[in-house]
Amino acid sequence: MFRGMDQQGDIALKDNFTSSFINKDIETDDSFHFFESKNGHYTLWYPKKFYIEEEPPYFISKDHYELMNFYESSESESGLERSFQIRYQGKKNQDSADITLKRLLDDFAFEKNYEELTTESTNIFFGPSNITMDGKEAVISNPDESHANRYFALVQNKEGTQFLSVIFRINCIDESRGSCEINDSEERSFFETFIKHISFN
Repeated sequence: MFRGMDQQGDIALKDNFTSSFINKDIETDDSFHFFESKNGHYTLWYPKKFYIEEEPPYFISKDHYELMNFYESSESESGLERSFQIRYQGKKNQDSADITLKRLLDDFAFEKNYEELTTESTNIFFGPSNITMDGKEAVISNPDESHANRYFALVQNKEGTQFLSVIFRINCIDESRGSCEINDSEERSFFETFIKHISFN
């Protein structure tokens, strides 16, 4: 499926830096593009309407380490803003992956809860949570009792030598524009589609 550069509202193709990672000749679902990392070690389905922040420290690319931040190009009608942070690490061992997962659970998981799933080439550990700020302290609440506004994942190859940590944030930045209501089923499906289509080279 060929996608023209003039697609309406598709900042991923219109932004020169972001589009340099996208291979338009490989087909994905309608909401995504096929993305190839700068260091050549992983691919994923990149969400339309998101762009990559090019400037350090939001973007760092080395052979065995890569950090990227994806931002939604505009707020939704409900006043929500979404973003991803992904961090690639290669030439690692299982201990490194375990430490990274523990940090994700400490920072984002409600009562350290998470789920597991596997694809043909990856093992995935992920979960949702609700995070609010009490002054400078983050308060992690049960996402089943309030809308999930954070999702986290560790995606690793079967050998445990490469992995991506993924943090997906949903923020209410303008309550005057709407209710800031989060559709949990849509956001979870979107996030799961994203993490299931990460693969390593």
